[in-house]
Amino acid sequence: MSEHADELRSLVDGLAAAGPTDLWGGLVELGLHRVGIDEDRGGSGGCLDDLLVVVEALAGHGIGVPLVESSTADWVLAHGQHLGGEQATIALLDRAPDVTSGTVTAELHAVPWARDASRLVLCAQETGPLVVDRHHPSVTVTPGENVAGEPRDTVTLTGTPFEHIGTAPDHDTIRERLALLWSAAVLGAAHGAYRLTKSYVTERHQFGAPLVRIPAVSGNLARMRVRLVQADAALALAREAAAPLGAAVEVARVTTAAAATEIAQLAHQLHGAMGVTAEYPLHHLTRRLWSWRDAVAGERHWAESLGRRAAEAGETGVWTRITAPTSTPTPTASDSED
Repeated sequence: MSEHADELRSLVDGLAAAGPTDLWGGLVELGLHRVGIDEDRGGSGGCLDDLLVVVEALAGHGIGVPLVESSTADWVLAHGQHLGGEQATIALLDRAPDVTSGTVTAELHAVPWARDASRLVLCAQETGPLVVDRHHPSVTVTPGENVAGEPRDTVTLTGTPFEHIGTAPDHDTIRERLALLWSAAVLGAAHGAYRLTKSYVTERHQFGAPLVRIPAVSGNLARMRVRLVQADAALALAREAAAPLGAAVEVARVTTAAAATEIAQLAHQLHGAMGVTAEYPLHHLTRRLWSWRDAVAGERHWAESLGRRAAEAGETGVWTRITAPTSTPTPTASDSED
């Protein structure tokens, strides 16, 4: 865990509590959107672990901002140039577009926050990252949204000029970074849903006693907590893994996705009718859990990839891996939720 974790969480908590109209603007002003990028490249310094702390803390408040996508796009861009003031976003492509003409023509679906970005970073397996000016006349953006109401736009490129990024990370490395950041976001939102639910069943009384005294309620709350402990451990291992992250990220994605599914379900069950009202903040967390758990790829994809790794390693390799000694995870702010 980053040595600056408590300071970063406090900074995010204060910003969220103040409730500025332009929360993203506040994050940019503080430089939190470029944590993990070297200062001599236009970043804010720090490391990936620092960025994970910021992502998780924001998600715990049910806040949806383009931090994961923008920070990853900036990280890619910073490998080839000094960052300016423009906002960027990133899109992972299933296949490389035809760029033999010196331009790119493609229809990109569910591009996050494309309408707000000035630069699009396109990443595919067969080519290095390409940078496109979103304001170019050949670029059309059709607004769309995910379940959480966050921008997921369709971008149409018609003979659009592009730039290559020198010495940029490859597609798999970029994908791993995105997957790790989304694991942190899902975990943060899951902790937020747990805290809200625990508070509700503790403060809400029925027949003269708090709801948490009912065995079925306390049992389901315990199930939520178990899922969080599992997800915390998976993300802690991924934080400590040496690059390439590979299996560690896949474990984190599978574990946090499973936690998202069960925690969202139990949170709504324990809140009863209150959990489905628009005025109550639970939906800000659960809708993001439903959306973010499948970001980059769904749980099944990561599980299948992890299974292939296990099959290739063989029985001895798997046994060696799961019995290897690991360091004890550093306690986090979530420990106070017990």
